[in-house]
Amino acid sequence: MSKFYVTLVTFFFLVFTNQNLFAQGYIRGGAGIGIGTVQDAFAIPAIQRDSSNTIISQSVVFGTFGSGARFSLAGGYMITDYFGVELEIYYMQGFRQAYGSDLSPIDDTYDRKGYTYQIRATPSLVVQAPDGKFQPYARFGVLIPFFGQTILEEESYNAATGQSKSRQLNVNGKFSLGFESSIGLQYNFNENLGIYLHATYTGLRIRSDRAEVTKDLTTKSDGTVVDNLENASTISKFTEFQDVMTQESNFSPLLAAFAPVPEEMVIKIEGTLDFDKPLNLPTQTSNFNAITLSLGVKYTFK
Repeated sequence: MSKFYVTLVTFFFLVFTNQNLFAQGYIRGGAGIGIGTVQDAFAIPAIQRDSSNTIISQSVVFGTFGSGARFSLAGGYMITDYFGVELEIYYMQGFRQAYGSDLSPIDDTYDRKGYTYQIRATPSLVVQAPDGKFQPYARFGVLIPFFGQTILEEESYNAATGQSKSRQLNVNGKFSLGFESSIGLQYNFNENLGIYLHATYTGLRIRSDRAEVTKDLTTKSDGTVVDNLENASTISKFTEFQDVMTQESNFSPLLAAFAPVPEEMVIKIEGTLDFDKPLNLPTQTSNFNAITLSLGVKYTFK
């Protein structure tokens, strides 16, 4: 948790515990559904093969992990009738989406899906119209994701052996900042209670930091399940991402020999492999852009 985030929480705690200021404060809570926007191309393509195992198409997979459900709680303080500050804390549960595949009727086949879950803080400036039954408003703030992971799931099947495999990779991100802006309309039942509806644009990209394989199960043709993590080496379970790959990086181009990507995209650096250390890979950036429609209740202390 960053010092910046702790400072913000302390500020809003002092605001709401000061009786002179409390009369101008408010709390609100709500939920919403987000749709991903500004999609990026993922590194893993979608490959389709025919009955002779010849690749007949290779499609770029575009997407964002921003689509999902949002559950929020916020507190604010109106400095004037028109201008104020707010701190929102919300949980974002992402929806699963396609993240690349290799489909073959006679050979190995796999299908990947990904999603995210995060807890985020958004300190914002608030601008609103004068009091009335219908009260439009807008918010502009900094987005700070401080807890969560991106989950990548893979299901594979080997037609020759009849074996299937289930694998899960949990990816942690480096500290990143985004932004959010909202525009909405509030209906006031009285001077204290109102309901609101607003649309929020989220702009966020997070750089990868570390990854861990948390599940790697093989189901044999006779139904026997084997846990591949029991005797797995460190390099096959953990990954640390680097902005700069050097000869000291724990990587070899031989590991990418079967990667379904063009030759010019294969990592060229020749490092020194140590199976007792995490694998090193270049830093990747994941897209979490979205537009969210939220509905909630607001209570103003007047």
